[in-house]
Amino acid sequence: MAQQLFMMITFIKTLPYQLKPKGRDVFEHLSDLGLQKIDPPTLSENPLSITADVIFYSPLKRVADTIKNRTRAIKKESLREIVFDMKAMCSKEEYQEYKSVIVRKRFKEFFIKDKLPVKREVIFNEIEALLKESRFSGKKDIAVVSHSFRLKIIEAFIKTKGEVRHKPELIHKYIFDNEKTYPFGGGFSIDSKELDFL
Repeated sequence: MAQQLFMMITFIKTLPYQLKPKGRDVFEHLSDLGLQKIDPPTLSENPLSITADVIFYSPLKRVADTIKNRTRAIKKESLREIVFDMKAMCSKEEYQEYKSVIVRKRFKEFFIKDKLPVKREVIFNEIEALLKESRFSGKKDIAVVSHSFRLKIIEAFIKTKGEVRHKPELIHKYIFDNEKTYPFGGGFSIDSKELDFL
């Protein structure tokens, strides 16, 4: 196989969007958001500032609305947030007491038990396809704009060299109950050497 060019990939979390709408029950709103029954726009007035050679991005409004460099941008259905059913994961009372902590905790439990609406193998197949496309794209600088849980599983897949696929409990090293995943517009970066296991 030909030597691959040195490449950087920057993974970026969506910019802010409405999580607590006025006049609507927050738990119901977040439940609909998790199931992607609603697709709120970004709250940011400014687009993401990305100088990468190519941008892969989620089609959900809160991401798509912030991608202005469309000539270098490719929409990917596989970068949507991972669908989850909040009402199956926790009660309204549990959410009111523990907020995002219970959501992260139960998301991990459902991920490990493969009880999310999207099967774990589907998620990993999507991640592997994205990383291979990135690796062999011939581009030196790539940006991937997506969502919290999707990016955390991508990070876990890369950092464990794919081991999380067979040992899903490793997700505990990447999603912490008491910590936010990434700040809005934040994320992580890797270089091509970290994808040598593919």
